[in-house]
Amino acid sequence: MSAIRTQIVAALFAITWLLSPVGHAGGDYQDDHEEILALYQGWIRAVEGSDIDGYVGGLHPDVSLRPPGVPGLDGRGNYREFLGPVFETARYEITIDTPHSITMMGDAAVVEYDYTIRRIVDASADADLPEGALQGESTTSHYIDVVAKDDSGAWKIRLHSWSMTL
Repeated sequence: MSAIRTQIVAALFAITWLLSPVGHAGGDYQDDHEEILALYQGWIRAVEGSDIDGYVGGLHPDVSLRPPGVPGLDGRGNYREFLGPVFETARYEITIDTPHSITMMGDAAVVEYDYTIRRIVDASADADLPEGALQGESTTSHYIDVVAKDDSGAWKIRLHSWSMTL
C-alpha cells in the first residue's frame, strides 16, 4: 500500500510542479516581468523626451487606446497621428505613484499602475489636442493596460486605458 501511496504523492507533486510558475521554463515568468517593466521604463523616457518613435515602438501593431469619456482609436498608425499634437504642444513629467503590478496570463499580461503626469505647455505651440489627450496641468490616473507579445516575441502594449483619480 505504501508503494502505491508513494507513486500517487509523486504524481501529484509532479502535476503541481508542472502547473506552477516554477515548472514553466524556470525563469520565464521572471524574465517576462523584467521585460515588461523595461517596456514601461522605455515608455516613460519616450513621454518625458517627447519621442514619438520611442513611444510608438512600445506599442503592439494592433494597439487600442481607450481614454476615459471619449471614443478610442485602434492601430499603431492612428496612435502615432494622435501623438503629434500631444508632443508638439507640451512636454511631460511622470511620477510613479503606484508601481506597476503585473498579472501574467501566458503570452499576455494585465499591468496596473498609478501615475501623476505633469503637462508643461509650450506657449508658442499652436495645435489642437485630439479628444482623449491629457489637457490639465497635472493629472493623476489609474492605468490598466494589456500587454502582449508581438510576432517577434517582444512585449508590446496592446491596450492602453485609464481612469482619472484626481
